[in-house]
Amino acid sequence: MRRTVIAVVTSCLLVVSACSSGGSSSTTPTASEADVVAWMDKVCGAVDGTVKSMSDEPPIDMNDPSTLKTGLSDWLGTKVTAVDKSIADLKALENGPHPRSKELVTAASSGMEQIKTLLSDTKSKLDSAADVNQVVAAFTEMVGKAGDLEKAGADVQKKFDETGLAGAAQKANNCKGLQTTPPTT
Repeated sequence: MRRTVIAVVTSCLLVVSACSSGGSSSTTPTASEADVVAWMDKVCGAVDGTVKSMSDEPPIDMNDPSTLKTGLSDWLGTKVTAVDKSIADLKALENGPHPRSKELVTAASSGMEQIKTLLSDTKSKLDSAADVNQVVAAFTEMVGKAGDLEKAGADVQKKFDETGLAGAAQKANNCKGLQTTPPTT
């Protein structure tokens, strides 16, 4: 269940933030379409690191409460590290070839920050948990916030469409890879 919710939440936010199925494909005359597509490929590549990181299950034994806290905390720590890398990679792409590149990157980074905050807050709660019930409660609370991340994804989607970069994303290989990543059910 943990894998399902985290994978779906991450996929909803990240796929929406990086790959749109609609919107305008107009580009500025100062940048070639190839330049914009290449830049968009890098944006999706930055997001893909987090998507791939979120696709695994925590290596824990649910029958061993003594390792539950440590296993989940360590697992969340690796996810926070992956999100940090995606945020840094996105930051480096703010000055892309499209006049609204920074606007899109800022929106995608904001979505990543929301994921990071959720994961970091959950990790902190797990680390301070006194018993297995508090560990389970912290993780359950994180799962309950999936709707907030979906809303953030919708906000990023709106910004994506507004920037006119949807067409470039449809042509970028890394974006195509994100689009075809099926959410785990």
